[in-house]
Amino acid sequence: MSKTGSKQKYIVIAFAVLIVLASVSIATWYKMFREVPQPAWINANPRDHFLYGSVGAEAAAGMPYWIWLVLPRIFPEYMPGPGGYASLGISWEETREMPVGLSKKTVGYVRVAGNCALCHAYSRPNGPDAAPTVLAAGPGRVAAVQNLLMFYKQCAQDPRFTAGDILGEVDMATSLSFLDRLIYRFILIPRTRARLLQQDSMIIDAALWRHSQDPRSGVEFRQAMQVVESGLTGAEKDALVDYLKTLQ
Repeated sequence: MSKTGSKQKYIVIAFAVLIVLASVSIATWYKMFREVPQPAWINANPRDHFLYGSVGAEAAAGMPYWIWLVLPRIFPEYMPGPGGYASLGISWEETREMPVGLSKKTVGYVRVAGNCALCHAYSRPNGPDAAPTVLAAGPGRVAAVQNLLMFYKQCAQDPRFTAGDILGEVDMATSLSFLDRLIYRFILIPRTRARLLQQDSMIIDAALWRHSQDPRSGVEFRQAMQVVESGLTGAEKDALVDYLKTLQ
């Protein structure tokens, strides 16, 4: 082969390698880091944003959505009673997909992370035959957060926290693509379990955890509740106004 032919061959090989590397990089970004805005209704008013909006915790502390969804189904014995996440003391509004205080957002893959309402929203009972009323914010309810974290720790310590068991339950809820299934099996499920066993920040990032321990810390959190207060009415507004006075 002539020198010119050899040079052209190396150029073609190098170009092919660059295409493969670029394709892998794009696929990795798309599946692991691509950020998609939450649905418009969440940001349509201050109350919904406070209850369901992202505070940016997904990248550092987000749990893969399908793992989050199936853990109560696989490990009901670690719940205090029936009702899934609601049994841990987390409020849940009727017709909503997610509990109050947990945001659902795509950052590469769909992730679930906590926000301020996980600690501050609470439910007011309306009798045995009526759904409770969810109030946007009040005194911090650290117990709900601690119950949630303890549940995840117990799940991670259970030998059934495996790709096989989790994906088997996920298959009852959805059909993952071939690539997504590989990502869950070999990356997301093992990594989630390892982080939970190491008591790494998951669901609750470091800033939210500090605030849950000391509600007066974090000016940005108080400001967020003040924004919410401006969009509330009636008893819900009064409850938040009274609570904000205790933080002054």
